Amino acid sequence: MSLDLNSHVQRIAGKAAKVAELNAAQRMRIQELEDQVLHLQESLTAMQAEHFELQEQLKQRDLALTVHRGSPARDTYSEEKISELIREIDRCMKLLSA
Repeated sequence: MSLDLNSHVQRIAGKAAKVAELNAAQRMRIQELEDQVLHLQESLTAMQAEHFELQEQLKQRDLALTVHRGSPARDTYSEEKISELIREIDRCMKLLSA
């Protein structure tokens, strides 16, 4: 009976060691994945900033092309943009003169 109990304890200890080993491996994998998520978040933030900058450059290019070509399809956009810029300049001048 003692031999049977002893083998049972050894089997349970072996299973516990396997579980501890799997747990350690899973913790390492979780840490790797968390590091990867952090890296991907940083990359996403950088790409979003670059995307915003490229959108602004595209808007400026479109405005410059519209003004340069006088494209009838984009005339209203360029007129609105120019009017908006003039209003902003007027506001700045009023603030400076006050």
